Amino acid sequence: MTPGAGSDLLRSSPPTPDAAPVVTARNLSTARYREVDFVVIRPGGVPAAPMPVCVALHADLRGAKSFLTYGVQQMLTDLVAGGATPFAVAAVDGGNWVGHKDDDPQRMLTEDLPGWLERQDLAGTPFAAIGVDEGGAGALHLARTPGLSAVAAISPTLFDNWSDAERSKIYRQREQWEDVEPLRHAPEYANLPVGVWCGNQDRDYLPTSKAFATAVGATATFTAGGHDDAYFTRALPEALKFVAGYL
Repeated sequence: MTPGAGSDLLRSSPPTPDAAPVVTARNLSTARYREVDFVVIRPGGVPAAPMPVCVALHADLRGAKSFLTYGVQQMLTDLVAGGATPFAVAAVDGGNWVGHKDDDPQRMLTEDLPGWLERQDLAGTPFAAIGVDEGGAGALHLARTPGLSAVAAISPTLFDNWSDAERSKIYRQREQWEDVEPLRHAPEYANLPVGVWCGNQDRDYLPTSKAFATAVGATATFTAGGHDDAYFTRALPEALKFVAGYL
């Protein structure tokens, strides 16, 4: 050992610890007037340092933790191993993403979520949104608010007429559907990268997914599968890779 080498070793900085791959919490949402599950998913083996965030909107009433069931943590780890820039996925309980009286999940995403992300040492403003089922339509609606670099929708619940939208029980009234339905606001996506995935056996939402993808010039993938968790799980790695391309 050369003179002074031991003291150099003593002065060297310890390795930066890896960030916890998954963090779960219960947070009070002022927009929803209730506590909600909040889940942060990071790729494995990544140092504990600030990183960009993609917000994830869950299907139907499944909840934020459904993205753990889909295996998103491993998907992120595989993406980074393949050369992608590390980013985190943040999911939060949204109930019905359209919202009802005294329950505004979209306002939660724009007003409550930034503070929750900052407390996790993450970027307060998500760079992208990804959504599944009703969350897919919710992510597309969120993307109409300036600030996102990309949005990905998997089997989004889109309706090209009020009769079908009313039967879905998602919307309180026609005016609400007209205000938030992505198919009615296609020009607003002109400068935003949009990805759409839908299964070829999804009888309810394949036609409207194709119509929306055509209207906005989206990157679209229509392969075998129905409107179920099996298809959502297969589509998620591609959707995550799509938004990663816009970091």
